[in-house]
Amino acid sequence: MEFEYRNIVKSPLSVEELTDLANLGGIPVQSLLNKKSKTYKELGKELEEYNESAVASFLSSNPKAIIRPLVVRNSELIIGFKAEVK
Repeated sequence: MEFEYRNIVKSPLSVEELTDLANLGGIPVQSLLNKKSKTYKELGKELEEYNESAVASFLSSNPKAIIRPLVVRNSELIIGFKAEVK
């Protein structure tokens, strides 16, 4: 399987790319926030109340606050991962 890897910390996503990803997934940009990240915890839940473009701008400037991994496959957005439960 071919894939393109992008380190979003070293090469952050633009506001437009974040908005496009959210649209692809049919989700608000706020859903791309990693609520377990240090950056998110420092700012608190106030980020969830920002409008879409403000959150996208914040995430573009603070890529460690983006939930990872983000995978686009066949025009489908897959967000994060869940450990296999046995």
